[in-house]
Amino acid sequence: RTFNGAVVHFEAGAIVWKISLPSDFSAIQISGLPCGSTRESVLDLLRSRGLNPPTETHVRITRQLGPWSALVKVEDPEFAKLAGKKFGPQTTSGQSRGSEPVATPVEPPIPSDSNTLRVDCKKVHISWHKPYRTAWLNFGSEVIAMRVRARFRDGSYKVLGQDVECGPPTRGAGHHNPLAWSICLTEVPVSATESDLSGILPPRDKPRGIELGKPTYDADPEACSVEIWSLFTSIGPLEYWEFTPDTTGKRVKASARFQNEDDAREAERTLNNSPLPFNKNGRLTVQLVHTARFKVPVRIYETVQARIKANIKDWKAAHLYFTAYENSDTTKWYYRSLKVEGEDAKQVAAAKNKITSILAGIVAKDGASTLWHPAISRNSLLSERLKQLEQQYGIAIIPDRVKSQLRLYGPPAKCEEGQAAIASLLSNEKSERFEIDLEPHEFSWVVREGLKKLMDEVGSEKITFTIASTPKKIGIIGTVKDYEEVMSIIKTQEPTHDEAIIPNKQDCSVCWSEAEAPIRTKCQHVYCLDCFENLCLSAMKQDSTAKVCCVGDSGNCGTTLSLPELQHHLSSSTFEELLEQSFVSYIRLHPQTLRHCPTADCESLYRVSATSKMQTCPSCLVPVCTCCHAQHGAMTCADYKDLSTGGYAAFERAKKEIGIKDCPVCKSSLEKTEGCNHVTCRCGANICWICLRDFDLADECYDHMLQVHRGIGLEQLRDMGDFD
Repeated sequence: RTFNGAVVHFEAGAIVWKISLPSDFSAIQISGLPCGSTRESVLDLLRSRGLNPPTETHVRITRQLGPWSALVKVEDPEFAKLAGKKFGPQTTSGQSRGSEPVATPVEPPIPSDSNTLRVDCKKVHISWHKPYRTAWLNFGSEVIAMRVRARFRDGSYKVLGQDVECGPPTRGAGHHNPLAWSICLTEVPVSATESDLSGILPPRDKPRGIELGKPTYDADPEACSVEIWSLFTSIGPLEYWEFTPDTTGKRVKASARFQNEDDAREAERTLNNSPLPFNKNGRLTVQLVHTARFKVPVRIYETVQARIKANIKDWKAAHLYFTAYENSDTTKWYYRSLKVEGEDAKQVAAAKNKITSILAGIVAKDGASTLWHPAISRNSLLSERLKQLEQQYGIAIIPDRVKSQLRLYGPPAKCEEGQAAIASLLSNEKSERFEIDLEPHEFSWVVREGLKKLMDEVGSEKITFTIASTPKKIGIIGTVKDYEEVMSIIKTQEPTHDEAIIPNKQDCSVCWSEAEAPIRTKCQHVYCLDCFENLCLSAMKQDSTAKVCCVGDSGNCGTTLSLPELQHHLSSSTFEELLEQSFVSYIRLHPQTLRHCPTADCESLYRVSATSKMQTCPSCLVPVCTCCHAQHGAMTCADYKDLSTGGYAAFERAKKEIGIKDCPVCKSSLEKTEGCNHVTCRCGANICWICLRDFDLADECYDHMLQVHRGIGLEQLRDMGDFD
C-alpha cells in the first residue's frame, strides 16, 4: 500500500514489515543491449561491471528496432551513481559507444499501488483482426449493382452472418459487355466461398461473376493466440490469459491480467498499435482496463443497492460495466463482492468514488454532536431498540465501538428520519456504562464461574465481558446501583470449581455469548463479525507493535492472523482501515526512524539520518534537515542551532504569547484554536494542553484532566454562556 508517499509492506497480523520511500531508490537506463536480452543477462552485465545487484532488483526490458534497452531500479540511493562510474562516461547523445552498452541515471519510477478501494489497472483487453479477403461481384446493370450495394450497407445482406464493407459500383471495361458494373466487398470472412456469396443474393440480384482475393494472412487462430500470449509474458508474469474464439465478430479478442500493475501499463505502451507477428500489415490493439472492487457486508448492501443500481444506465452509456456477485463461498455469505470496470480511467474513478460515497454511509449526528451512548453493546436493551429502528426505517445502523459512533446506511431521506429517532432515543436513555478492571485472580474467577454468576444475579443484558482488552474488563450497562452490586460480588468472591463456565464452540471468543454473524478462524475459534472487526482495529491502538492475534481459548491462543485470512473475514473498507491504522501506529512508535515533514498540513515522510542532510520534500518542495528536523535551508545544523539559541528566549516568549506549544513526543509546533484541552498531534500522541503530558489513549488523557485539572477545558465556555 502507498501512504503519504511511502510504499508500505505488511506481513501476518497486519504488522508493518517494511517502509520504502522514493528517496530509497535509484535507477539507470541501459541502452545498446543486444536483441533478445533477458533479465538474467542484464544482471550478468551488471555483475561483470563490478556491481552486485540484489535479488529483488527490478529490470524491465524494452524491445525496439535495433539495440534493446533496459530500466534497472534498485533499492539503494547510491546505485545509479556507482553504476555510472562502472560503465564509464557517456557519449553526448547518450547512445552506446560502438557495441558497448551505456548506463544513464534516470528518475526511479514510482511503484504503482492497487487495493480493493483504489482503481486496479492490472488487466488489459487485447484484439486483432481476423484474417479476411476481398471479393468482387460483377453485374450487368448499374441499377442492380447499386441495389445490392445498398443491401450490404444497411445490413440486409451479410456474409456468414457478418457485416462487410461495400464500395460504390465501378464501370467495367469488358469487350463483350462494356456496360458491366462491379462492387468490391472488403473484410469478407476468409472461410467464405463463391457459393456463400452467391447464396445470400436473390435470383434477381445474382452476379454474373464472383472473384475472391487472397487472405490477409494464413494462420491457425490458436497458433496466433500463442504468439500474442508470448508477447505479454515476455513483459511480466500473468495471473491469467483468456482467449475466447468468436465466430461472429471481425476481431479476435483476448484479455490478460498481470501480477504487477506496472507491467500492464508497459504492455499498453509498447504493444498497442504494434505490427502483428503473423501479419505485418495488421495492428495489435491493447487497452488498459481499470477495475474497482469492493467487498461489502450484505446487511449494508441490501439497504443501498437501489442507490447503486440507479447509476447503472449512466455507467453503461460511459462503457462501464458493474457487477454484483453472489457469494457461493458459505464462509463469505455475509458479504457481497462488487466490481466496476472500463477502459476510461476517469470514468471508472468517478464510478468508484460514487460507490465509495454510498458505501460510506453517514455518521449519526444531532446537530454538530456525534450520536453515541456508552450503553450500546451487543446484548443491551438499547441495542435491541436500535434494531427496531432499523426495521422501522429500512436502514442499517452499524455501531463503531472503536470510534464511538453510529453509521447509517440506506436512502438519504430514511437516514435523516432514523437519525432524528436515534437522537430522541439516546436523549431518553438513563442507563450508563461502567467498567471494572480485573486483577489476574479475578479474571480467573470470571472465566471459571463468575461470569455466569454475574449474569444470573444482575441480568445478562447488563453484563459484558471483553477478553481482548488489557487489562481484562467486566462491563456493566445500567445504574450506579448495578455497578456497585457487580463490584461487591467481584471483590467478595470466593472462587470454587463448581459450575465452571467454558464457552462452547459456537460462542464468540471476545464477548463470550452466542456469535452473531459468526466467522471462524483457521485456528478454529469463532467470533461475531462485529467483535472481530473491533478486535482488529483496537489492536492498532496499543502502545506496542500493532499486531492482530486470535484471543480464543480464553485469550491463550495468540495465533497471529495472516493477511489473507484478515482480508477474507473483513470488509474491504475495514481491511484498508486496518492497514492504514497499522501504518499510523508504526510511525508513531518509530520517531527515531521516520518523521513527518514539519511543514503544516504536509503528510510526507522522510527517513531520519544520523548526520546533517538536506532533503527536499517531494510534496511541499521545502528542504528539511533529516538530522535535526529543521527547515534551515543552506545553513548547517550547528549554525542554525547557534542562531536559534541566541534568540531562544524571545522565540519562546513569542510562542507563548500566541499560544503555540511543542508536542512532547515529536516536538512539532501546535496551536489550539478551540475545543477542550485534549489535543491530538499528527504523530498520534494524546496531549493535555495544560501540562503537556502525553498519553497513548484519549480516554486516559480525559481521566487525567478531570482528576488533575478538575475539568477538560470547556467549563469557562459554559460559564460565559457560549457552551450548551
